[in-house]
Amino acid sequence: MKREQINIRISRELKEEFYSYCKKDHVMPSRLIRDWIKTTVEADRKTKAEAPVHRRTDWNNHLNLK
Repeated sequence: MKREQINIRISRELKEEFYSYCKKDHVMPSRLIRDWIKTTVEADRKTKAEAPVHRRTDWNNHLNLK
């Protein structure tokens, strides 16, 4: 099974600000991202359990995507 990777393109400014935030709060950047992913997936699972019909637009709204 191929192991997928997440590659995200963000501006240098945003990246530097993110790393600065992590350093200031003594948080490992990868840990923060893993926690965010876990929280997002758990929220999605809860939504699916409450409403079995789950559409892609619901996921996009959860992520604040338009």
